[in-house]
Amino acid sequence: MEGIKPTQPLVEEWMSFTYGSVYYKDAVDGQFGREHWPELRMIFHRMVKKGFVENDGRDGWFRLVEDKNAPVDWQSVIKGRDSGLILPFELREHVFIHPDTTIVVAGSKSSGKTGFLYRTVAMNMNRTNVVLLTNLEGGISMLRDRFDAMDIEIPVPAPFKVIPVYENFHDYVKAPNTLYVIDYIDVNEQGEFYKIGGKIKKIDQKLQGMNSNAVVGLQKPLGRDMAFGKDQTMKVASLYIAMDSSRLKIVDAKVSADKKVHPKNMAWTFLYDNEGTRFVNIQPDYGGE
Repeated sequence: MEGIKPTQPLVEEWMSFTYGSVYYKDAVDGQFGREHWPELRMIFHRMVKKGFVENDGRDGWFRLVEDKNAPVDWQSVIKGRDSGLILPFELREHVFIHPDTTIVVAGSKSSGKTGFLYRTVAMNMNRTNVVLLTNLEGGISMLRDRFDAMDIEIPVPAPFKVIPVYENFHDYVKAPNTLYVIDYIDVNEQGEFYKIGGKIKKIDQKLQGMNSNAVVGLQKPLGRDMAFGKDQTMKVASLYIAMDSSRLKIVDAKVSADKKVHPKNMAWTFLYDNEGTRFVNIQPDYGGE
């Protein structure tokens, strides 16, 4: 942000999209140099006085104040309840997915991310209500070609909804017993990647108590596990997947299917067809990081 100084409105907007504690020097994704750090500290102190943030007990660390939620009756929930969600690559053999949780699929360009998301739609279409929220990148014709290229027969009419959405995906997350597949969350032309984590957080918050799940697609740089938006995109995810061309990796999972083996860093290599919706020759990849 060369030539741009931190302002109270800008930092407050960024903070409103955060989850958990953040260090004041990292405000707006750490894009302000050390000459602005004293100014940033003053901005955070003013936010504390307003009751917008609070210090978490460590010098320079702050978190958003969120105190408007009502108590929940957690003891009435069935213990160990499985969402029943089906995922490609037989990932459910390795990860347990609770209801009301969010899965993130971060993929580099042409990695098969959209194919993974579309297969998730088709694999669950006869199990629960499914809604695909898509920015229609490539158009409706490409969307049809990708579904038609699957080895999964989709009846006419299709037993799922496809809704074009370009912003505020959380507004569409409102039905119980529903799987929401989102392809994909992007940012505006200004490249405000710091907002992505907050957008995922809003989706996850809407899921609570609805017995629903969301599978959210994000873009990431080639060769890096984290999506654009970095750590903030990982905060609420029950499962975080990274995809590069011909390789899928479990970056993190909150609950493993096998209590003796945690799936973190498990990876597979694969091939896929030209439409990117049929994965073949899936093999474990023991190459490590």
